Amino acid sequence: MAADSLSHLNDQLDGLIEALSPQARKQLAKQIATTLRKSQAQRIKANKNPDGSAYIPRKPQPGHIKRKLMFQKLIRSKWLKQQATPNAATVSFTPTISHIVRAHQYGLRGRLKGYIEVQYPQRELLGFTSNDKEILASIVLEYLKDTLFVK
Repeated sequence: MAADSLSHLNDQLDGLIEALSPQARKQLAKQIATTLRKSQAQRIKANKNPDGSAYIPRKPQPGHIKRKLMFQKLIRSKWLKQQATPNAATVSFTPTISHIVRAHQYGLRGRLKGYIEVQYPQRELLGFTSNDKEILASIVLEYLKDTLFVK
């Protein structure tokens, strides 16, 4: 999904990125991961899918206080992690809560309190927006300009 949407950028910049040292590639990956984590957290906080549409609201629960926004605690640094290596930049949720995220990301069935089975609507927590792609391209180009073409 995400790899396919960025493959054209990857094809164009592969040669230049490979010319960087492993330390420089890791520094670039760290900058990308930080930017992506911030972007993903802001979008999840606003309860929006990557395409800009709003999440399907949760069903009303009798006897519960109505909460408008979902996933507000998931965007904390305790749960939403970033990682950078010389070959990859990753933004992901910790394994502790990955079953919750996966159920919402793909609209899977799950169990509440161990016995109530529910069908979750699809709410894409992680994904690239068109703005993310533009920002990533500008980060890479700016980094390459500063690193490779310094006079």
